[in-house]
Amino acid sequence: MNGDEAQDDCGSREEWTLLFWTSLAVIVPVIITLWCSAQRSKRKTHMKDFFRKSKHGWHYTDLFNKPTYCCVCSQHILQGAFCDCCGVCADELCLRRADRSLSCKEIVAPSGRDGAMEHRWVRGNVPLASYCAVCKQQCGTQPKLCDFRCVWCQTTVHDDCMDSLADADVCDLGEFHSLIIPPHYLYRVNKLRRRHPDEYSKLGSSCGSGWTPVLVLANTRSGNNMGEALLGEFRTLLNPVQVFDLSELTPSKALQLCTLLPPGSVRVLVCGGDGTVGWVLDAIDTMKLKGQDQFIPRVTILPLGTGNDLSNTLGWGAGYAGEIPVEQVLRNVLDAEVVKMDRWKVQVASKGLYFRKPKVLSMNNYFSVGPDALMALNFHTHREKTPSFFSSRIINKAVYFLYGTKDCLVQECKDLDKRIEVH
Repeated sequence: MNGDEAQDDCGSREEWTLLFWTSLAVIVPVIITLWCSAQRSKRKTHMKDFFRKSKHGWHYTDLFNKPTYCCVCSQHILQGAFCDCCGVCADELCLRRADRSLSCKEIVAPSGRDGAMEHRWVRGNVPLASYCAVCKQQCGTQPKLCDFRCVWCQTTVHDDCMDSLADADVCDLGEFHSLIIPPHYLYRVNKLRRRHPDEYSKLGSSCGSGWTPVLVLANTRSGNNMGEALLGEFRTLLNPVQVFDLSELTPSKALQLCTLLPPGSVRVLVCGGDGTVGWVLDAIDTMKLKGQDQFIPRVTILPLGTGNDLSNTLGWGAGYAGEIPVEQVLRNVLDAEVVKMDRWKVQVASKGLYFRKPKVLSMNNYFSVGPDALMALNFHTHREKTPSFFSSRIINKAVYFLYGTKDCLVQECKDLDKRIEVH
């Protein structure tokens, strides 16, 4: 009996030992994962607070995003941030030092000597397939922080070729000089004693003939949520002051920049769907009511929405998914012809309630009453509640289909012809 008891006791200890190590093998990785997740969340929250207070347009990046090198310590970035305005990159440990020592694009600044604008060079992380302005060979081919790029004209130069660059101190703003608002223009506007359209035209003549600055208004919630990435690319090529996120600023406020530019010279690139374009056109109507007719801009479209009927009608395409680079988008804006578009007013009045003021709406392509209008309203309401769910055009069209199918079964618009009158 003693031998059997000893054997049972030994087997029990082995079972408890196995259970302990098995539990330990499961619990320890879970604890480590939860701790790392908490630290990552805490770090990102801390970085977001830092980003919000910084003059740079910092965005989080890591090893798996794109290979970048720190502009401070020149080491490969495992976790850090990059500025979508000037292109400066910094490791997480060097971020504060980079924020203090490396300046971003200056949106307002005086011109250099002789009235010319100077280059603003940033070292390293040059764009792919960029070529040296001196030797015409490809830049950024070495696996280290090397070569220079001007944040305004996008000129790239090898380290060894910098001393041989002709007019090394003069920046002409590059290919898109006619679309960029130079920092010295806004500086001179701030110095004006008399704010008058004629004064803006005189200042605009110093920016060259054919200067037609463009304002970019992007809706980050439209279609497949490309707006945020596009905002960064436009800030890189243009003056950040002329790029607006419509989730942070309304079109009416963004378009007030038109009143500081030469009358009739401004173009607006609307990045969004039909609803976003209508929103911007309504803001332009508001400018007319304020007596700002001479500052009305010409509107171009980059279709990011789900339907994009208006964009397709005007020849801007049925949808944009990054198939052409942003540089080509700006070239298309430069080459575009001006055409007039009809807009109608629709007055909606409650039957029998004569004391209630009729509601006036604007119409571009079509005005809908009934099941398709209800479907669009349900889609809009759902997207406002959970914008993260609507991350692609395919999902958006599937939601449209579901709401359309639901209305066929429920028939909320039944006998609509008996309840409304169209005149």
